[in-house]
Amino acid sequence: MNHNKFGQLVRIIYEKIDQPITLDELSLQIGMSVNSLKRLCQQSVNQSPGAFIRKLRMELAFRSLQSRENSILEVALASGYDDHTSFSRQFKETFGYSPTHAREKIKIVNELECVILEEPDIVELKDLHLQSVTETGYYYDSAPKAWIKLKEKLTEQELTDDFTGVFVGIGHDNPHDGIVPENKSRFSACTSHKGRNIEAEQFLILGGKYVRFRYTGKPNSVGLAYHYIFGQWADKSANKINEAKPAFILFDSFPEITKEHNLMIHVPIN
Repeated sequence: MNHNKFGQLVRIIYEKIDQPITLDELSLQIGMSVNSLKRLCQQSVNQSPGAFIRKLRMELAFRSLQSRENSILEVALASGYDDHTSFSRQFKETFGYSPTHAREKIKIVNELECVILEEPDIVELKDLHLQSVTETGYYYDSAPKAWIKLKEKLTEQELTDDFTGVFVGIGHDNPHDGIVPENKSRFSACTSHKGRNIEAEQFLILGGKYVRFRYTGKPNSVGLAYHYIFGQWADKSANKINEAKPAFILFDSFPEITKEHNLMIHVPIN
C-alpha cells in the first residue's frame, strides 16, 4: 500500500470537498489510473473512492453542525451537496438520524460535558407525604405549568424562606423509553405542607434507599443532570436503580426558572 499516495489523495479530496469530484480528475491529479485509484482506496480504507468521499463529506458536515452560525443548507453546500434533501438523505444513511436531530444531539452532549455533579451519597428515607399538582405534556411545558398551579394555592408567607415545608418535583415518565409519548409526560409539583390542606392531590413517596446527588443550577436545566444520572452514572454504578419508584428533586426554595437553586436529586435504588 502506498501511504504517500493515499495521503495525497485525502489532501486533494479535502481541497475540493465543496465541489463536484470525478474519479478521472482525481486519478489525473494523483498520477495513477482510475483502476489503481480504486485499489488504493480499497487497500487503505476498504471502501470505494465514492464511498470514501461521501464519508469524509459527512464527517466534515457533522463537525460543522456543532456551530450554529451556518444553516443546515449552508453546511450541505459547503460539504459538496447541491441541495438540502440529498444531503439530509445521505446524512441519515450515514449516522442514523437527520442533520437537525444531530445538531440537537451535539447540543445535548456539549451541555452534558458542562454538568458537574458531586459524588452522590446513599441515604435511607422515611415515607414522605406530599400535596401535589400534576400536569401532562412535554416536560419543558408540564413542569412550569405544575409549579404555577401549585403557587396559586400557596400564601405569600409560604413562598418565603420562613416556610418550614419543602418543595419537591417529580417526573413520572421516561420520554425516551418509547412507552409514554414525549408530549404525555407527567410532572408533579409538590409540597410537604403539614400546616393545612391546600386542596391538592395527595401523593406518597415511599421510603427506602436512595442515591442523593447535589446539583446547582437552574430548574430548566436539571434535565441534563437526569441524562447523566440515568445514562453514564447508571451504566457504571454498582447500585441498580429501582424503577418501581420515581426519582424526585428536593428544592431549597420555591422553584424559579431563571434563578439558580441548590437541588438534591434522589434516585431510588434496590
